[in-house]
Amino acid sequence: MVRRTIRLAKKCYHTVKTGGFRALTSKAYRRILRMFVQEQQYSLWIKQNEKNLTQMQYLEYKPLISVVVPVYNVESVFLKDCINSVRKQTYKNWELILVDDHSTMKNVRKVLKKYESEKKIKVIYRKENGHISKCTNTGLQAAKGEFVGFLDCDDILSVNALYEVVKMLNSNKKLDFIYSDEDHLSENGKIRKDVFFKPDWSPDTFMSLMYTCHFSVYRRTLLKELGGTREGYEGSQDYDLVLRLMEKTDRIGHIPKVLYHWRERKQSTASDLTAKPYFRVTTEKAKMDALKRRNLKGHLEWVAITNQYRVVYEPQSKAMVSIVIPSKDNVSMLRKCLENIYTITEYDNFEVVVVDNGSSEENRQKVQVLSGEYGFAYIYRPMEFNFSAMCNLGAQAAKGEFILFMNDDVEVKGGQWLSRMLGHCELPHIGAVGCKLYYPGEKKIQHVGVLNLPIGPGHAFHQFEDKNNIVCYYGRNLLEYNYSVVTGACMMVEKKKFDEVGGFDESLAIAYNDVELCFKLLKKGYYNVVRMDVVLIHHESVSRGEDEQDAEKRKRQMKEMQHLYELHPDMKGYDPCYNVNLAPDRGDYSLNYKTN
Repeated sequence: MVRRTIRLAKKCYHTVKTGGFRALTSKAYRRILRMFVQEQQYSLWIKQNEKNLTQMQYLEYKPLISVVVPVYNVESVFLKDCINSVRKQTYKNWELILVDDHSTMKNVRKVLKKYESEKKIKVIYRKENGHISKCTNTGLQAAKGEFVGFLDCDDILSVNALYEVVKMLNSNKKLDFIYSDEDHLSENGKIRKDVFFKPDWSPDTFMSLMYTCHFSVYRRTLLKELGGTREGYEGSQDYDLVLRLMEKTDRIGHIPKVLYHWRERKQSTASDLTAKPYFRVTTEKAKMDALKRRNLKGHLEWVAITNQYRVVYEPQSKAMVSIVIPSKDNVSMLRKCLENIYTITEYDNFEVVVVDNGSSEENRQKVQVLSGEYGFAYIYRPMEFNFSAMCNLGAQAAKGEFILFMNDDVEVKGGQWLSRMLGHCELPHIGAVGCKLYYPGEKKIQHVGVLNLPIGPGHAFHQFEDKNNIVCYYGRNLLEYNYSVVTGACMMVEKKKFDEVGGFDESLAIAYNDVELCFKLLKKGYYNVVRMDVVLIHHESVSRGEDEQDAEKRKRQMKEMQHLYELHPDMKGYDPCYNVNLAPDRGDYSLNYKTN
């Protein structure tokens, strides 16, 4: 089927080109081809994964859910589809509150009047237009449900949406906020596409973009405490709401199922964020407000290609950072690493600790000369190579409140690299902070985060070309995202948190020690994150060689991976920052479906 789609796309391109429409470039053709293939792949995924949606199991807890729909100047067919998607829900304990925001299109009132007599539907007509925030709050005031879900007047709920929400509540009645995966629906309602399979709750990802979006359900008492949606944040009112909500609760659930279909219309942000130009202004306002409420120093940077603002946390204090660098018989690379650190880094309250596990006497003397030149601490401890033990030795000697573990084959780029990592690492909820790493000589990704896949840990978007305005899966190569694991090639962690989890596990001498440390931080309730604005060059495995090139090293690597999951059996195949609907054996965020 995919091959057939490709043939059709090629035929389409040929027809357009020979028909005189020569403005269609090869780049545009590739974009069309990619769109065709993605839609076909998603169609296959739907057929394989969305069977028996109307089947239900017994639910002991059956709370009333109020579905609030602000209505304004919408075509009749869209409004009817929206309303009927609630009426057809498999879960029956709901009420639907339709709030007309003084629409000027006469058909709107005509459609709404047809539902006024239905017992479970309440229709409210506002006497003046108040825009989305006021209109939403009018619906909230009328809501009686223990939980409230929001639905746009031209969108559609999956038939099992409310059931899945209540099913999760039956597993955990304490949840205050639940969100699901979503996709887009063509304006004519015939094509589903652009599915967004989301991570479990990820606070730093949320600071990058409003990813929870639809379908979201809130505990009504909490909404009342927050005062509902705020005027002056139209276009980002839901984002502002969740930014305030996350300051009140961490009882947040994610349903990895597509429960919401976001219709693409010319006026809708589903089709184009620029359709609502005030979106950028209100997003900036919501994020800056959040920083002020949380008493955090920081500023925003516009990342144009993603239509999002990056949050840059500035160091809250003048904390010392200890840069721990394991190294052996790699003087030339170590010298380059140190030169960059000392000459480029703008943040000046740092120290360097080099840990040497047994360089030759000649190289040892060279490093001691470097130590005298730059003033760093030099620990010489001859022993069999053990990355974990070397890092732990460096951490014990570190004087700083924060430790940055760095390979000796990393090149520093950009003067703010250390301050940006530190500013983020100072946040109380943060475990480890990583950065973007390129291979030398080109913008080819070595690290933007590590996925804990069912086949084992692997780099996301490994060796992808990070140029020509490429946006990897909702900006994961451009915006700050939470990942379960960040690489130890450049990783910062607060010293007290490092000590809290017991540091690196020395039974993992070479591979997966960084993974194991990140697992321990996760289990303590911390979040790991990658700063995409800190871009360094990593000459990976210059000193040790590539593991994949040596059969013996591959065998040792597999043994260490086995040991990793012996230490953490609950983490095998589990990654809260990934999604079970994505490929279990690739890091490209493709869909998990069978080709046969």
